[in-house]
Amino acid sequence: MLTVDEAQRIVLQSVPQLPAERVPLLDALGCTLSEQVVADLDLPPFDNSAMDGYAVVAADTSGATPENPRALKVVEDLPAGAAPARRVKPGTAARIMTGAPIPPGADAVVMVERTRPGGPGSVAVLEPAAAGDNIRPAGEDIRRGEPALSPGEVLGPGEMALLAALGRTSVAVTRRPRASVLITGSELVAPGQPLEHCSLPAGAIYDSNATLMAARLMSAGARVDRCLHAADDERAVEEALRDCADSDIILTTGGVSVGQYDFVKVALQRLGEIKFWRVLMKPGKPVAFGTVLGRPLFGLPGNPVSALVTFELLVAPALRKMMGRKDCLPPTVHAVLLSDIDHKPGRREYRQAVTRATDDGYVVQASEKRGSAMLTSTVGANSLVVVPEPSPGLRAGEKVTVIYPAYLDWLP
Repeated sequence: MLTVDEAQRIVLQSVPQLPAERVPLLDALGCTLSEQVVADLDLPPFDNSAMDGYAVVAADTSGATPENPRALKVVEDLPAGAAPARRVKPGTAARIMTGAPIPPGADAVVMVERTRPGGPGSVAVLEPAAAGDNIRPAGEDIRRGEPALSPGEVLGPGEMALLAALGRTSVAVTRRPRASVLITGSELVAPGQPLEHCSLPAGAIYDSNATLMAARLMSAGARVDRCLHAADDERAVEEALRDCADSDIILTTGGVSVGQYDFVKVALQRLGEIKFWRVLMKPGKPVAFGTVLGRPLFGLPGNPVSALVTFELLVAPALRKMMGRKDCLPPTVHAVLLSDIDHKPGRREYRQAVTRATDDGYVVQASEKRGSAMLTSTVGANSLVVVPEPSPGLRAGEKVTVIYPAYLDWLP
């Protein structure tokens, strides 16, 4: 049976990076840049005011105090977006708003809080200003011709804002994976249908895996093309998999264990290739990976917590590789454990947990609920505590390895 590390290596060696495409800027959040972006203008494009106040000749304010202010004649009002029409000469000033261009002749801006009204058409400056005060020079942020962003960078809100400030409306990125989800299980009923009136015999339950997998795929940056359900029937599973063959990646839940009605593994053998089945981990041991009609397929367990954990360990790295990310493996931190975790040596275990930062570092509280079907253990969880294979358990106060943040893939 493979270890988690071995399974991750096989996955990352098997899935391809997807080609680039040009998309509207607002569609690029979380995508990986596939072009070099060079600034084709200065930012800011002109000298402008960092404050609301008065553009002045700094020498005119020398020695100014509240008791002995310097009176200057106001020759112009400059709101943001207005071009200066007058030159600021010695003895004059221009009222200026944040972001407005610095008028010719001025070499400083006095904050409005450092002034008071003077006589008619004038302002009294209460403190001296030095040349350059409160002026944002052209190109202070980035200059024309300088590299702004490089291929491989993940586009978060800051990167997208920089592109917008440079006038870009579209950007070349590695294409998002198109995913299909196949949920198997004759006992599953779509939410919204009354369980007591459905056509199934007693034992029907609502399907949560379709929502869980679709939501996790979208949060990881993928597009969900379709979400199908198949009963525990060999032909139905195979037909559904054929319907998914135009996707970049296929996820299934259920049907990969050793039960009489576990047909996903059978269909995977018939339509493609199994690269591995079962991984030395808890929860999630009965997980399969292979290809169906040339597309990578992850056969995840049917229990929702197991499906989510195997997604984090195996599917999320694959999606990052496909999207051109450099950092494919799950991010980890070390945190102080707040309560004991019992563990039977043998398999590496992953426990749902809440991790938070403190002044002294990270702390983590593992969920007390361990069942692989207990969805409430995932509510509010933002991380997974890693319990090593040989460990007899972890104790409160220990520093442990935590996969965190597990659900914020778009962050750089």
